[in-house]
Amino acid sequence: PPPRRPHPVPAAALREREAADRSSPGHEAEAGGVAAPGRSRTKFSAAQLQELERSFREQRYIGASEKQRLAAVLNLSQSQIKTWFQNRRMKFKRQTQDAR
Repeated sequence: PPPRRPHPVPAAALREREAADRSSPGHEAEAGGVAAPGRSRTKFSAAQLQELERSFREQRYIGASEKQRLAAVLNLSQSQIKTWFQNRRMKFKRQTQDAR
C-alpha cells in the first residue's frame, strides 16, 4: 500500500500554533538561523523538482485539480505543493526584478 500522508491541520489550528510559537521562549533564535521546532524542511528529490518546475513553466498559478494530481504523482501533500508554488513565484519575481 502507498505511504499514508498525515491529515491536514485546519488553518485556525495552524494560526494558533504559530501564535504560540512566536510567544514562546526561543522564538528569537529562529532569526539567528536555528530551526524552530516543528515540521522539518522538505527535501525534494530531483524527479519531484523536475515535475514541479515543468508544471510551473506551463502555469505559474496551480489549480485545485493540478495540485491534487501533482500531490498524488509526487507523493507530497497538497500543502507542500501549494507552498512550493508560492515560493517559486517569489523566486521568479526576484529573478525578473534583478534582471531589470
